[in-house]
Amino acid sequence: MGEGTEAREVFERAAACANDVGLLAEEVDPTGLRLLGNFPQALSHIGLVDAAWAIGRAEAGAHG
Repeated sequence: MGEGTEAREVFERAAACANDVGLLAEEVDPTGLRLLGNFPQALSHIGLVDAAWAIGRAEAGAHG
């Protein structure tokens, strides 16, 4: 599995932790996937957006 594929899979797992309206907390319990800590957490959303942007740029570079 390449790094791009792994990055996309990790991103999708992280995005799947958002609640029903797309909000993330500060932490996620890895065993029960419960949202923990401050909620909603802007830094979690910024990290997710940044990861999406980086993955998109990497995939665009790989195809063009």
